[in-house]
Amino acid sequence: MENKKITEFVHVDESNEEKISTKITIQSFENEIEEIDVPNGIVTFLGSKNGKKIPYLTKNRYSVSDLVHCQRKSLYKQLGLKQEQLVQDLSIEQMWSTVRGNFLHQMTNAYDWNELEMQYKVNLKDGKQVTLHGRLDMYDWKTKTIMDLKSVPNLRHQVKHGFIPKLQHILQVQCYGTIFKSYIPIDNLNLVYVDNNDIVTYKIQKRDMADWIKTRIQEIEDACNTKQIINGEPTGLCQFCKYQTKCHTDGNGITHTPLSVPKGGRYN
Repeated sequence: MENKKITEFVHVDESNEEKISTKITIQSFENEIEEIDVPNGIVTFLGSKNGKKIPYLTKNRYSVSDLVHCQRKSLYKQLGLKQEQLVQDLSIEQMWSTVRGNFLHQMTNAYDWNELEMQYKVNLKDGKQVTLHGRLDMYDWKTKTIMDLKSVPNLRHQVKHGFIPKLQHILQVQCYGTIFKSYIPIDNLNLVYVDNNDIVTYKIQKRDMADWIKTRIQEIEDACNTKQIINGEPTGLCQFCKYQTKCHTDGNGITHTPLSVPKGGRYN
């Protein structure tokens, strides 16, 4: 006689106290289970750990970070322009700032729901569709709160002088609230700023950014089609941009001497 593993569940119907017993065996699922391919995410992860590089495609693909920062830089990416090389290597302080940010980012492990990825489809005119990618730092399912973590230097100084929260960070967390809301309940948006000594958190007002996202992308797509260069949106981050010579030459962008130059000395 075949030995079958049996799991028995007993349910008591309180209306008549009758015991209803059901017996489930693995054979009950024979026609409901099928072997499928290994999920793509696992294949990609294993490949990356074995030195396989996955090309980063920019055509018809945007990140939330692309949209909230310089629009001209996003246009250059969509046009497929090669990045320039910085004139000077990063200083020890600048390299430490990057590494420190990576260390502090481990704080996302404070929540079980962290580093959540999303692909948000955006329908443009003429039937074109593009994909907006976003990665959420932390989500607290108990309070339905999205949290975006930002590592900055001299946090208290920036708070004192009103330098934070920064506009692009506000727009970023509001975009996350928009693209994730169909999949997880969201009541609160928080920006969490950290440095080596302090943590400061801001509650950000929720806002539906769907129209803003669509308009922002459409402007870039129109510029790609017409080859009209969008005005730059200079900030302190421009000194680290790898399109500085191109931006300076196109006008209506950076005004300082470019700190990056085309590889080989010129654009094709």
